[in-house]
Order: sequence, then C-alpha cells, then structure tokens
Amino acid sequence: MTLLLAACQSAQKVSDPSQLVQTLQQTLPQPADAGSQAQANYLSEQEAVLSALAQNPGFKAQLNDLNLANAEIDQADQLANPSLFYAFGAANKPYRYAIEFPIEALWLRPIRTRQMQYQAQVTQQQLLQAGFNLIRDTRVAYAQAVIATEKQARLQQAFQLNQSIADLVKKREQLGDISTQEVLLAENEALLSGRDAQLASLDSQLAQTQLMHLIGQAEASKTLNLSDALIPACSTVDIAQLKTQALTSRPDVLAAEAAVAATRQKRQLTGLNWLNAAVIADATSGETSGHTLAPAIRGSLPLFNQNQAQISRADAELVKAQQELEAAKVKASLELQTAHLKYQRDCLEWRQLHEQLQPNVAQTLRAAEQAYQHGDIAYLNVLESSKRFIGLQLRETQLKADLVGSWSELLRSSSHSAIPITIPSQQIR
Repeated sequence: MTLLLAACQSAQKVSDPSQLVQTLQQTLPQPADAGSQAQANYLSEQEAVLSALAQNPGFKAQLNDLNLANAEIDQADQLANPSLFYAFGAANKPYRYAIEFPIEALWLRPIRTRQMQYQAQVTQQQLLQAGFNLIRDTRVAYAQAVIATEKQARLQQAFQLNQSIADLVKKREQLGDISTQEVLLAENEALLSGRDAQLASLDSQLAQTQLMHLIGQAEASKTLNLSDALIPACSTVDIAQLKTQALTSRPDVLAAEAAVAATRQKRQLTGLNWLNAAVIADATSGETSGHTLAPAIRGSLPLFNQNQAQISRADAELVKAQQELEAAKVKASLELQTAHLKYQRDCLEWRQLHEQLQPNVAQTLRAAEQAYQHGDIAYLNVLESSKRFIGLQLRETQLKADLVGSWSELLRSSSHSAIPITIPSQQIR
C-alpha cells in the first residue's frame, strides 16, 4: 500500500515555454494608445519587445530547456519496474518463482525527484534572466535603429552646412580675403562631413537589419519611432530599494539558490543510494500447496566502501554552489550599481545639454543672425554658429540612445521591465 501511494504522487513541474513567455510579457508596461501610428508598417518599441520574446530564434531554442527539465522530473519520479524470476518445473526440481521490487521509492525517489525539481527551477530562473536580457537588448537595438536614422538626418544637415561654408570660403578667396590653405581646410571638412553622412546611411540600414533579425522578422520592413515617452525622465531612483529587490528576486540569484538546494538533495541522495535495497516475494515448493510464499529482502553490505568518493564529490559541489551563490549576489550588486551610475551620468549630461549648453548656443546663433542682419558680421560667422548648434544636436541624438541603454540596463539589473520606483521630490546625486 505504501508503494502504491508513493507511485500515485505526481511531482510538481516548472512552467512550460508559453507560460514563461507570458510571465515576461506581464512584466512589461501597458502599451499606450498608438492612435494614428497603428499602421501595418509601423513598429513600436513594445511590439518589438513582444516579437522578440515570441520569435527570437535563439530564445525559442533556449525555452526548450524547460521541456527537458520537466522530462527530467518525470524520469526521477518514475518507479522502477519489478523484476520476475520464473523457473519451469522439471524432474526432481521444485516449481519456483520470485518477484523482486526495489523499495527505493520509500526514500530515494522523493529525494531524487526534489533534486530534479530544484534543478528545473535553476533552468526556469536562468531562462527568466535570459528573457530580461533579451528585453534589454531589444530596447537598446530599437533605440539604436531609431537614433541611427535621426543621426543620418543630422549629419546630412551638417554636410549641407559645411558645403555652404566651403562655397563661401571659395568666394572670399577669390576676393583675396583668405588664403588657399583655409579653402582646402573648409573643403576637406565638407568632404569629411559628406563621408560621415554616407556612413550614417549605412549605419542606419545596419541597425535596422540587426533589430529585425533580433525580433525574428528578418524579411520585414518597418517604420520605427522613438517617441518622447520612451526617453527616461531622469527621476531619482531609490538604489537601496532596487538593490534589496535584486538580491531577493533577480532570476540569476534565485537560480543560484535553487542550485544550492539541488546540490544538497544530491548530497543526501549520494549518502543513501549505495544501499540497493529491494523486497522479494519468493515462492518454492511447500509441504501443502507446492509454492509457499516466503518474503525476503536484499541489500548491499558496506564492508569495503560507503560511497566515500561520490560523497566527497557531492560535498565539494555543495561548497562550489554556495560560493557561486555569493558570486551571483556580488555580480548582481555590481551590475546594478554600475548601471545606476551610468544612468546618473547620462542624466547629468542630458540636463546640462538642455538647461545650459543648448540655450547658450541657441542664443549665440540668434545673436549672430541679428548681427548679420545689421551688417555687423559676415554670413560665414552665422554658419559657424549654426555648425556648433548642429554639433550639440548630434550629441543630443547620441545621448538619447545612451539614456535608453543605461535605463534598460538598470531595469535588467534590477529584474524589472517596467519603470522602477522613483522619488521625483529629490534631486539626483
């Protein structure tokens, strides 16, 4: 009866691939109303992330590890089949048969099943972390693709401006105001800016190609748009709270904890599996019926070894798993603090760019235009001021991508896919 009850118990399994993808999708913020942008050829960041989780070939291949983990649980949970010995009757030989059944289901099978369950949890948490990594990579790739297009437009504008400067310099050379060397410098700068514009066009195609392959839509052609809502607002992040959450809920840390638990179960199993105990129902000829049932038991005698080598190995594996858990916590803390510092750095530059540099350069440009209108300066000075303003716009374009990247890394490091807790009343420090 005990064996039958043990056989009827079903082991708890981990999520299947579709459930794990749904878990990751539920961590994403709710998409805003797309409105007029809901077109067949438009791809939002949210749609890109969802497509990556559902169609990225590498991630889909990794998700099959969950099916393998559940199969390992089923394998560990199975009962060993009984063995049958049957001897046919012969002259002067008693009729005889024996049924042997391993009784490991009473203590070894539960331990082995728990070990595989913990190991399956390791796989599940590792895949969750891989999903968060994929979300970060998709957000960064999406931002890079959009920024590459915007950068191409900025560089084309810079090329046209440098070409205008080169034309004006040639005219001044003809009037004898400047030397030929200054003309060559202006022409070289125009050529370099033209080259940068051409390279930016190829970079834009490259970034979009990489994104579409990342989300599993290699043959698709979509219009991308990095809306202002996707640019982080640079609010203060409670890093202490994020660190506490990361060390208790980050999937790679939870995977390391499950690995320690699985190794403990393996250590316990190694200390017992040398017994090889089995119960036997043996029937031989008897005085009355000719096949009297006689119970028996079989097991190993630990005279020469008690499985010391495997036990020592299991002890070493347990120590290693515990050390890897501590290493995972240190790594999580380092990644979170590094991402937070990079995010603060980008936010500081973003604010300085918008609050100080751009207003000053824009004011200088307006002053130059007014001076030109009054005939106080040459138009070349206006173009030079415009050139500095375009340079700041280029930096702003790149800083958008940097902000999205540092913000996405901060979310991944804290195992969030949505906006973490912020404190608007304080200043970033």
